[in-house]
Amino acid sequence: MTRSVYIASAEGESGKSTVALGILELLTGRVGRVGVFRPIVRAGSQPDYVLEMLLAQEGVDVEYADAAGVTYEDVHSDPDAALTTIVERYHALAAGADAVVIVGSDYTDVATPTEFSYNARIAVNLGAPVLLVVRGQDRSAAQVRAVADMAVTELAANYGKPLAIIANRVDPSEANAVRAA
Repeated sequence: MTRSVYIASAEGESGKSTVALGILELLTGRVGRVGVFRPIVRAGSQPDYVLEMLLAQEGVDVEYADAAGVTYEDVHSDPDAALTTIVERYHALAAGADAVVIVGSDYTDVATPTEFSYNARIAVNLGAPVLLVVRGQDRSAAQVRAVADMAVTELAANYGKPLAIIANRVDPSEANAVRAA
């Protein structure tokens, strides 16, 4: 059975891609076949740069077309059909992998308050626990905690399972307070 982790954030600029890169590096050193999957990618002539970066890592042998789910346009036009396609494409990829790193949307599309909820729905439908990445830059420990609490509540409302929370880009002077929060 393939093991997977869904890396998500409730906002942009969290450093989620950097965390995904670290998790991918950790897994490629310990697991046989590691896959990468990006449920929602940008459309157009430019490929999704986050997905390209992850696929270029040593130990990852997945083609771009196999690692991409749907476009933001697909999600906007028919969210339910897009979710069905995401699940189908994920399972096709996961069938050839021992572990899959799934990287959620990146908030570069039209801003929407439901984007994290949709990521939570995807994670649940893929059967993947969520590694939540929270932006700590220019935030107090209480603010980081508030964002984490909101995201975990939203995840639970969508029947998602949190795996862990990473507070990223935390000011070193706030690190202990963030850990405690």
